[in-house]
Amino acid sequence: TKMVAVVHVSNALGTINPVEEMIEAAHAKNIPVLVDGAQAVPHAVVDVQAMDADFYTFSAHKMCGPTGFGILYGKKELLEEMPPYRGGGDMIDKVTFEKTTWNDLPHKF
Repeated sequence: TKMVAVVHVSNALGTINPVEEMIEAAHAKNIPVLVDGAQAVPHAVVDVQAMDADFYTFSAHKMCGPTGFGILYGKKELLEEMPPYRGGGDMIDKVTFEKTTWNDLPHKF
């Protein structure tokens, strides 16, 4: 298993998943966890550090924010290991014939 992805709160049934327990079980097997918090963040206090989430995402429009804007929380050491999905702009620090060096977080993404 490369990663576990789970919703914090279901938008269909309103089920609140025991994400802390799920994260603990995944981490016991060294599996990182991404939590979709789109339904939780507008209605609950969320402490990503206390739950030990590796990644936590949500969209702004669920809180009457702008469409097309989202948030990705990630543990720094994991984000530093990840290559950007797309290249260009301020995400690049230096380009040579041998390699590309990415900018520091958060500009890398």
